[in-house]
Amino acid sequence: MNLTENKRQLQILTIGAALVVFIILVVVVISLVGRKKPVTSPPKPSIAPNVVIPPQTKPEDLQPDVIEIRKKIIASQIGNRSGDILLYQADSYIIEYIPAPDVFFVTINKDPAPEAKQQAQEWFLDFGLQQSDLCDLPVRFILDNFEIRKTNPTFTSLPDGCTGEPLKKP
Repeated sequence: MNLTENKRQLQILTIGAALVVFIILVVVVISLVGRKKPVTSPPKPSIAPNVVIPPQTKPEDLQPDVIEIRKKIIASQIGNRSGDILLYQADSYIIEYIPAPDVFFVTINKDPAPEAKQQAQEWFLDFGLQQSDLCDLPVRFILDNFEIRKTNPTFTSLPDGCTGEPLKKP
């Protein structure tokens, strides 16, 4: 073997090695660029969500006197919002009757939320209902914004004393 042949073999080996390195780099780049970032949902706040427990009792299953009071409450409307019936509006909360899904919603829009919740419950009680009737009417409470939810992490959508269990028929 002479010097020229050795040079030629060395050039072939160098070109081959460079080609292998190039191919490896291309494969790595393609795999990195082609890899999609996993779809992740935004981080969830560390506070309890504004969960509304659905009603378990149908209006026709209520006691006759509660059915009559319910009708009076709905008839006391002060406004209509695209089919939703506005019943009462205060600085810290709004009471609406939503025909479908047949729920009375109290939206609390100002702290202190527990005080607003208590005042809204008293509004219903002033019609002649008992506290236990609010559970099955049904009345549900929601906090209007993130700041109020953040300051009231243990807030529940149910009226005070309710468990979410359906009314027992006599």
